[in-house]
Amino acid sequence: MSTEFVPAAEVRPVTFAVHANDHIERGRRRGEELRTGIASTLDAYRRYFSHLSITEAAVESAAVSSWRQLQVWWPTGAEEVEAVAAGAGIDVTELMEIIARTEIMTQAEAAPTECSTVSHTSPGASVAAQNWDWAADFSTLWHFNDVGAVPGQHRHVGIAEFGMLGKIGLNEAGVGVLLNILKHTGDTAGGVPIHMILARVLAEAGTLAEALEIIDSAQTSSSSIITVITAEAAVQVEIAGAHMRERRARAVHGADGETGESGFLIHTNHFLHPDLLDGALELRPDSTSQERYRHLAEAVVRFEAERALSRGGRAVTVGDLTKLLTTGPGDAPVCCTPAPGAAYGDRSATLVSVRIDPARRQIDLAPGSPADGLHGNRRFQL
Repeated sequence: MSTEFVPAAEVRPVTFAVHANDHIERGRRRGEELRTGIASTLDAYRRYFSHLSITEAAVESAAVSSWRQLQVWWPTGAEEVEAVAAGAGIDVTELMEIIARTEIMTQAEAAPTECSTVSHTSPGASVAAQNWDWAADFSTLWHFNDVGAVPGQHRHVGIAEFGMLGKIGLNEAGVGVLLNILKHTGDTAGGVPIHMILARVLAEAGTLAEALEIIDSAQTSSSSIITVITAEAAVQVEIAGAHMRERRARAVHGADGETGESGFLIHTNHFLHPDLLDGALELRPDSTSQERYRHLAEAVVRFEAERALSRGGRAVTVGDLTKLLTTGPGDAPVCCTPAPGAAYGDRSATLVSVRIDPARRQIDLAPGSPADGLHGNRRFQL
């Protein structure tokens, strides 16, 4: 049975901008100011977990386990989460149903395909962009997230689902993160939530090395790919349950299968690191991940050929990445739109277009996909 949802490009998101004396006060304000959105998101995920045949008992058990892991791994983050829950008037383990939703969903056979990401490395001018795809029914359940600095933490800006401390974004030190979900036979529920890893990188990492150290320190249980972007470099960290591998290769595979050197890194929703392919799974039987990856790889090769013809070659910009991530009818669905009449649970959509320029300390966030024209785009300067 279908339900009404707001097309992603028509969403005008809330901007949550918070300045506080410490992380606990900041968390309390998040909970109080976003209480309605948090309640709606919790209801939406509970409905979605039920649709995926994950029992209430299994959801609660996974949320409790992830909460315990978080308290050990990042006590400061756990204190802020507890303050968010108190401000929102819910139990902390209820809030963890949102924050640990990726870990909870490892108990399902399939989930929506999400996200296509492209980055380009050039010394002092690296850039990255992503189409964040998720269930279209969650199109109103995210917000612009402008988080003020507190002692020991950086200001950071990005998007977050209601209740999360952070998600995809950029901090004032010039460290950015993007996210794609993956699936592996080693996945289980109950690990440190991938969304708290993103939040900690944004809050604490001042360099690429510090970001990678934070990621590596987490006891994960679900699979994802985190792209870390700074002005100097981009690194993809593939996570398979409790195992991680970094991808720094600069190779792009063309349509003819040959490999050429470039500064591009591409990721969709399947594993690429050879050490993690044993046990790697597609997200769902009708996944478009391989198709989207091929489309982007071929688009990059064409782009590089055209760029080589320009006088002296020119710098790659976030605008160039946006064009690579823009598709239309007949193309691989890098820009994802639900099929007309698609049933609940089977209607994925590009909810947000993200562009990060670390050297300029700029992040652009637009509801919908780049094919929608980036209406409602917000540029944040850190």
